[in-house]
Amino acid sequence: MRKRKDFTRLEGVKSAKLIVIAAEGRDTENLYFDAMKRELAADNVHVEILHRNNDESSPASVYEQIKGFMERYIIEQDDELWVVVDRDKWTTKMIAAIARYCSQNDNQKFCLSNPCFELWLLLHLEDVSSYSEEDLQKLSANKKNAKNGSTWIKARMRQLLGHYNESYYDTSKLLPFVDVAIERAEKLDTKPADRWPQGIGTRVYLLARSIMGRN
Repeated sequence: MRKRKDFTRLEGVKSAKLIVIAAEGRDTENLYFDAMKRELAADNVHVEILHRNNDESSPASVYEQIKGFMERYIIEQDDELWVVVDRDKWTTKMIAAIARYCSQNDNQKFCLSNPCFELWLLLHLEDVSSYSEEDLQKLSANKKNAKNGSTWIKARMRQLLGHYNESYYDTSKLLPFVDVAIERAEKLDTKPADRWPQGIGTRVYLLARSIMGRN
């Protein structure tokens, strides 16, 4: 077996906590976490974002990215390796398997958004708990519009921001409200002991806190 090697951490910070993020989406999540890394990461936190080299985006493939990183590098006790996925169309069996794998290692963190990561972005802009029952159903289903192919959440983000594309959006309009998003996401997380939100919700607030050194 090939010997694992040390990961290069922040210069001048002897024991910088390492946060590794592997996400299901190719662009949306990475744009956000890149911005958090630049603007909001705590001084003693080193954020490493893993980018996909192919079109495979299942929860299993995201977990394999994290697993591969752990096989290459020495992981210290307080390091965190986050598997960031969507509830979306995946089966409960598939989601449960990845959640179980992550639970078997203290360094691995399972972070699911239901229905998708863009719910986390939306929470920066408005409190979905104040939605009407009709809009909550639309949010939960997050169906694509037959005319333009946009999901309900994408269309709502576009209304609020003026422009929104999953491959490009202005993170500077979101990051000033990250504390509000954390508060709203925590309020939605009514059963934090569950392995993932069964209803509308996102555990990205836990990752955001960690990046900012608040856990």
